[in-house]
Amino acid sequence: MRRLIVALPLLAAACTTAPAPVPQVAAPPPTPLVVPPKPVLPTDWRDRPYSAGTWHYADHVANYGLDGAPPLLTMQCDPARRLVVLSVAGSVTTLTIRTSYAQRDWPAQTGADGRSRLSFVATDPQLDQIAFSRGRFSVSGPNIPEIDIPAWAEPSRVIEDCRN
Repeated sequence: MRRLIVALPLLAAACTTAPAPVPQVAAPPPTPLVVPPKPVLPTDWRDRPYSAGTWHYADHVANYGLDGAPPLLTMQCDPARRLVVLSVAGSVTTLTIRTSYAQRDWPAQTGADGRSRLSFVATDPQLDQIAFSRGRFSVSGPNIPEIDIPAWAEPSRVIEDCRN
């Protein structure tokens, strides 16, 4: 009888069914890495973001660019000759200036420092177009990046320095 008591649980265990298998949850498919497309620059120069930098003015000179880096654009008054000299980094023979009034190509000369320059007499109407352009003006040339610049007070100060 004792054997029966000991064997009974073993018989009961042998009659039970195996536990149901745990359902396997399939791993979700890997999410593809989505690289956002590069932003497309607007085709109209008036809608492009400004070139990186800010204006700085001192002693008849206005520089536009990043602090600690060579300026992208410089406007300087030569009071003795009553000229406004505009210069940009790079060697070009022609600079294009765009304002909200007009677009015009100007002959440029490259200096020993590698900057291209053009000069305006203080009364040149192009200077008024730069000073009063609606929010921005642009300077570009072959093989140099276009510079889109806010038309802040600093260029106007340089122009007025040469006119007074």
